[in-house]
Amino acid sequence: MASESDQFPPAPFDLAAARYSEHDAWWAGDMEFLQKLYAGVGTATHTVKGRAYKGGVLGNLAKMWVGQPVVEGEDRARMHVGVPAVLARLSATLLVGEGVKIAYGKPDDVVVDKDKPWVHPGQARLDVIMQSDETKAELLKSTEQAAALGGGFLAVTWNARLRSHVRIRSYAADCAIPEFQDGILTSVTLWTEHVHGNDVFRLLERHDRGFISFTLHKGGTKTLGPVVPLGSLAETAHYNGLRTQGELDMAIEDPTSWDETVIVATGVDELAVVYYPNLPQIEWRRMGVLANLGRSDFAGKEPLFDKIDKWWSSLDIDFDLGKGRITAPEAYLENMGRGKGGKLDIERTVYSGLEALGKSSDSLSSQLTISQFDIRYEEHLAAIAAIKHEIANECGISPAHLGLKAEQGAKTATEVTADYTESEATRDQKALYLKPALARLAQVALAIDGTVFPAEGGKFYDELPDVTFAPVSQMDPEKIARIVGLLDVAGAASTRQKVMDVRPDWDEGKVDEEVKLIQEERGMGPEADPTLITGPLDEANPAAPDVTD
Repeated sequence: MASESDQFPPAPFDLAAARYSEHDAWWAGDMEFLQKLYAGVGTATHTVKGRAYKGGVLGNLAKMWVGQPVVEGEDRARMHVGVPAVLARLSATLLVGEGVKIAYGKPDDVVVDKDKPWVHPGQARLDVIMQSDETKAELLKSTEQAAALGGGFLAVTWNARLRSHVRIRSYAADCAIPEFQDGILTSVTLWTEHVHGNDVFRLLERHDRGFISFTLHKGGTKTLGPVVPLGSLAETAHYNGLRTQGELDMAIEDPTSWDETVIVATGVDELAVVYYPNLPQIEWRRMGVLANLGRSDFAGKEPLFDKIDKWWSSLDIDFDLGKGRITAPEAYLENMGRGKGGKLDIERTVYSGLEALGKSSDSLSSQLTISQFDIRYEEHLAAIAAIKHEIANECGISPAHLGLKAEQGAKTATEVTADYTESEATRDQKALYLKPALARLAQVALAIDGTVFPAEGGKFYDELPDVTFAPVSQMDPEKIARIVGLLDVAGAASTRQKVMDVRPDWDEGKVDEEVKLIQEERGMGPEADPTLITGPLDEANPAAPDVTD
């Protein structure tokens, strides 16, 4: 048995790891793992009044269908409906599917030329880092993981041989051991596993303010094991390339100074990783460091997932049992040969009379028993829909997002907005946790980029950029056009306001450019600035008309 000091993950994160494994199995649809977990095989996932339980809200107190044993010889299918995966993907799509705008706003004390839109000096480089498709994909992955596991980590990384700028990399909550002070992340150890036979290599990536260290361990599934050289694996050997020349020279002079851990200075006195919870913690809120971790969308829904799988599997059984069956007298069977029994040829149209077949007055149909069991299709789907409604309600998701309450015909913009109100409210709640994390991440990424890739525009700026999420419910473009047209006829909105109404996702610079193009096409000059009108025209203005008559 492994010593307590070698246990990995260490307590209390072993408890969190078991919970993560449970939710990961629901997310992936790993029915084999879930069967073993809920049958009582495996480690505890949580405690109730000091007692350890496995799986679900009450674990083995409430027996899960997926964990019930199958009678030997019985062919019981365990079908899985991917509702957990849909929930996780939906959460990510609502949060960042339409992209996240990260931009520096103009300070109030900055005066700029009216004809030239103001652009922050670091914005162009920030866009390269944070607005790339690569980063957008990483955010989608991270937020989907966060919905399933309760939170996510986003780290700044770089490799000058692969990219000419720093990158953003996501780490799932089940690959991290964070440390908090007053609820604020102060350091974290991230890890990546490499399994080779019975050996489990773990690359530990330790983040502290201003420094990142890399150490490779060789252990087992539940043990960390001793430190081994980074060159032990082809996947980790390149980290030795991060060593400084001074470190290499010292090792040549004094081989005992060699350390298998590689330490890299980021050049910025900030943590190069951020954490954001998916939702506030409930289950572990009194459990020390675990109270700082977020809550999964799956928490408390496990019995509902189990019921859906049970009824979906029951419907599959109904289809099997609902196959038409014919029971025929043995004399109707075609002899297949000695020891091979017989079969009924259902395509045969003529049978010769046999004295052994009942009474002479008996018809062929009267001697055949046809069995056709009902397939309870509607009942099963109605039950599954009811559970989906409950899941949507508990998750704060609009039923329409789970394919429920579908209505025929086109919907107005108001109806579309109403359909997704619950989802938008929940999305906004989650955005409150993600927004400050992204702002801090962007600030640090731009600063580290300035030290690793100097003269490219990156540096540390005291101010945080603004983070804006796209709306969930988009108004009908045709309706927007009608509204803008009415405002134009009434003269009730400026050209700038109308552009902003049609393009709410554009920044100030793009809006200004569009306004200028519209004015040029219409042969109009810039809109009048009322602050430049000083008074009535007089003799000082030779072009002024005579208004004295």
